[in-house]
Amino acid sequence: MKAGLLIVLCLCALAPVVHADLDEQLAAECGSAVCVLADSGLPVREYNAEEIRPPASMVKLMLMLMVCEGIHEEKWTLDTPIPVSRHAESMGGSQVYLKAGEEWKLGDLLGALCVASANDAAMAIAEGLWETKENYLEAMNTRARALGMTHSVFHSVHGLPPDKGQAEDKTCANDMAILARKCTQEPLIMEWVGLKELTFREGEAVKYNTNRLLWDLEGCDGLKTGFTRAAGWCVSVTAERDGIRLVAVVMGCKTGSGRFNLAAEILEEGFRETERVRLLAKGAPVDPEVPVQNCTVPGTRLTVPEEIWITVPKRAKADLKMLTETPALLRPPVEAGETLGSLRIALGETVLAQAPLTLAEPLEPASLRWKLVRSVVNP
Repeated sequence: MKAGLLIVLCLCALAPVVHADLDEQLAAECGSAVCVLADSGLPVREYNAEEIRPPASMVKLMLMLMVCEGIHEEKWTLDTPIPVSRHAESMGGSQVYLKAGEEWKLGDLLGALCVASANDAAMAIAEGLWETKENYLEAMNTRARALGMTHSVFHSVHGLPPDKGQAEDKTCANDMAILARKCTQEPLIMEWVGLKELTFREGEAVKYNTNRLLWDLEGCDGLKTGFTRAAGWCVSVTAERDGIRLVAVVMGCKTGSGRFNLAAEILEEGFRETERVRLLAKGAPVDPEVPVQNCTVPGTRLTVPEEIWITVPKRAKADLKMLTETPALLRPPVEAGETLGSLRIALGETVLAQAPLTLAEPLEPASLRWKLVRSVVNP
């Protein structure tokens, strides 16, 4: 295989757009923020994105993810019964007022977790599925490391302030964006966090989702809010428009409304400064030409079997690179449609798309007559 052929894609680049007003708002009103493309993690906007901060209730996204992964692994189902312990009953802050000795289906408690940000439901789930809080926290930190959340250490299930002598949760906007991106890939999670309201017990008042942007921002369908005095007002939010999904994380805001306003503004900026581009049509030939031996054609170019689309910040389009791996030589017979190489589209170290390279037309060995004629013409 010929490896590492690099082709710079010529897509007219736009100069970065500077939004001084938004820069000033971020500096004045919040501690840190980031907006990234959900599919690749490429940043569209960053502000103090690696500054260590407590996440408050945004930490519950990890519980949602790990529950969902356990469902995929058939460890439990949405109908799995979860007993409520006295410890779970004793949680403060946002809650649905579970009582020790009650038993709820996992799916019911997940609704309370995602819509009402219920701390008692979070603890009941952690204890019910992992047997103890400590077991869950160990699994939680292991999963965070596996996801690449290198600035995060978690000490709580729910994000509440630590008791005296206990350590505080630590993370950063970049790490929370990694977690939020992973959650957007799980349809079950997106169904839960997109619920605008929930009636937990029959006859009780409706509980409304703590994420106001579900109502106020076009395309918003998740994810999670958070607040403690130490963390400030926080939100992880995602929205999708015209095939582009963005994730924004805002931490340490001074007011609850401020976190929503800033998250909405950086997402709106993200949609303005991002586009979805079709780089290659289905069946498009890709350089380089591969030499062919003992055939009526001296060489051929491999093709992509499906069209290739990417989402990219407009300012970065000129830096896109196409890396191909193709055979050094082809020898007939080779059937059409056979995979013979690979293609990657990258921006820096981030791979935005990859695809196989296939043969469009079959290659047949040259006939003896053709060889004889050719030897006469080209003695």
